[in-house]
Amino acid sequence: MPNTFTSKQKQEITEVLTSFGFNPKDEYVYLALLEMGSTTLTPLSRKLSLPVTTIQSTMQRLVKKGVVDVTKNKSRSVFQAHHPDVFKTLLTEQAKSVAGILPLLASLKTETLEQARIKIFERERVTDILNESLNAKSKIVYEIVSAKEFQDVIGEKFHYSKRRVQKGIKLKSLRVRSQEIKQYSSATHARELREARFLPADLSFQASILFWDDTVAIFSTKSEGSHVMITSKTIREMIEQIFELLWSVSGKMETLAQEKKNG
Repeated sequence: MPNTFTSKQKQEITEVLTSFGFNPKDEYVYLALLEMGSTTLTPLSRKLSLPVTTIQSTMQRLVKKGVVDVTKNKSRSVFQAHHPDVFKTLLTEQAKSVAGILPLLASLKTETLEQARIKIFERERVTDILNESLNAKSKIVYEIVSAKEFQDVIGEKFHYSKRRVQKGIKLKSLRVRSQEIKQYSSATHARELREARFLPADLSFQASILFWDDTVAIFSTKSEGSHVMITSKTIREMIEQIFELLWSVSGKMETLAQEKKNG
């Protein structure tokens, strides 16, 4: 390699050429050919102090790589290195080739699902679940909630809505109308980052569900005192689809509250 290059530049050249499949001999011959321009095997052999047979096999590899051109002058082969811009062309061609096989490779890939994890929470640890939800990466929590029973479970002191708003986490809420404990205006919902609807009147239950990211939490009643948190992508996908179906048949919470007031 020419002495005009610093050791760092030499290292960079070696690393790049190696990434194109050059071995040390390929690099040695190729750089010499760049300096010499057009040449036959014998002068290059003398310059590098390598056997002609070695130069010939190396040239064959470089021609195959597309970085050296070979022409005939009578009975002799004349070799000339392409302009270094050829590496850009080679990269573009490689990118196109890779893009062409990506769908084939993707069809072979088996998605590895992380094993579902289940945690059981007893009475006093139920707020651990809510604290987990406040770390939602998606910045949104979904709930199907029986408000009266849920409030009894988490207690008055936790202030979940306040903490959620402070974290900038939105809430999409489906609520059991017969179990509701408050009336919310549209302004209150907006202020508390909440979008809420009442479930159809014939749906009435005491348990609640929260889900976010790949986590689903199921809350029983205060009297039962046990609650479950499941980390599972497939279960969350199922619950989300059920939620969206229920959402589509549920009525806006503030609309129903206003109808009740006007009635």
